Amino acid sequence: MLDFNGKVVFITGTSGHIAKATADLFVQQGATVIGADIAYPVCDSGDINFSANPVEIHLDVTDTAMIDAVLGLCEEKFGRIDIVINAAGIGSAKGFLELTEEDWDRTLDINLKGLFFICQRALKHMIEQKGGCFVNFASISGKVGGVLAGAEYSASKAGVICVTKSLAKTGAPYKIRANSIAPGAIYSPMLTRLYYQEHEQEMEGFEKNHLLGRFGEAREVANTVLFLASDESSWINGACIDINGGSLMD
Repeated sequence: MLDFNGKVVFITGTSGHIAKATADLFVQQGATVIGADIAYPVCDSGDINFSANPVEIHLDVTDTAMIDAVLGLCEEKFGRIDIVINAAGIGSAKGFLELTEEDWDRTLDINLKGLFFICQRALKHMIEQKGGCFVNFASISGKVGGVLAGAEYSASKAGVICVTKSLAKTGAPYKIRANSIAPGAIYSPMLTRLYYQEHEQEMEGFEKNHLLGRFGEAREVANTVLFLASDESSWINGACIDINGGSLMD
């Protein structure tokens, strides 16, 4: 059991299946969790329930002014942010020839640009507090190109891997670590919505052909995130950890 008592954890995308499982697991292990998501209601700072765990805060990660405001508010309320988990993201199953400029810009803005500015803002605070940790959600698609996902999603996740390495190099002198994870196919509402609804037979074959004969579970991703955010992984920095059941071995 990993101990996160006294730790303040900031997680984006917590209305999503995997990020919610991650937030719940951090709470179970004693952390104070702030979940930020565009799906949460817009409200004044005085109306946010900071006694809840997890706290839910509206955040549009494409809005850099809102990023500054939300992180600043969290620092003010809790005094510190020890761990940042960037899980917010979108994807599509559009083919290479069908992607539009709007598709490209929206995906890169959410999956990569927003992540970068959250990391930049949080890093400044962590340098002042002399410590911290980041775990960023990439994807197997960021290593091999789109298997199920579109090219814009794959490009954004490849960018996450590289941004995380730059972050790890910048933060290391201040005892701040940064790693990314690259999940393969994970059972989730997004997987069902994007793929199963229109390609059920192909997806069943794809699933059975995995080495372990199945896709992953959200808790299996969450467990890896908690390990990377814990002191037990203190010698892991700048890595991208595969969570794919063996479908990619690199």
